Amino acid sequence: MPIIFGIMKKLLNVIPAGIFGLLSVFFAFTGILISFVSFPGYNLLFYDVSYLATGPLGIFFDLGLIFSGIVAIPFHYYMNILIIHENIEPRWRKFTLSLSLMSSITLSLIGFFPVLTESIIILIIHGILALLTFIGITIYCFLYGIFFIKIAKFPFLNAILSFLVSAIFIFYFTNRWSLVEWIGVGSIMIWIAYNAIFSLVNKR
Repeated sequence: MPIIFGIMKKLLNVIPAGIFGLLSVFFAFTGILISFVSFPGYNLLFYDVSYLATGPLGIFFDLGLIFSGIVAIPFHYYMNILIIHENIEPRWRKFTLSLSLMSSITLSLIGFFPVLTESIIILIIHGILALLTFIGITIYCFLYGIFFIKIAKFPFLNAILSFLVSAIFIFYFTNRWSLVEWIGVGSIMIWIAYNAIFSLVNKR
């Protein structure tokens, strides 16, 4: 792990972390958009996000998730660096980093295990990966919300957005409505894009 973190540090010295965050959102959004517009009869009210993988151009959805998760890793690593010298309990900071990295990895793996109704094994693996991704997002956004409140250099809006994302996914867990899942996916994309732009503008 230290070797991997060392590589990411060198990478971030060349490419700003915000770029990785924006690329992550770009890949996910592009994959979703292409698969959505090419899927006749797809309805956000009744179909889960992952169902896009079964459409005519579902491969773009899978590829979007794979690349989105991969490029999100350096971004999340950098987000943790921002708070490393602040008044944050190290174990909570490391726990947040672990969750964000796990969510990025499981997001990418979802692309390799798409929703295939004819394969119950792949369907189960897909469900587990999606659950881990959503749980990770819910917890690490909540923790970042707390961190942002404690750190003066971050505007209160950063914390509000973090808590909002967490709340949306918690609500989704209580009902499993497809539309709420869509809103949750959109909210985490906005969260990443906002923090990526924030880091670029403020050169943090």
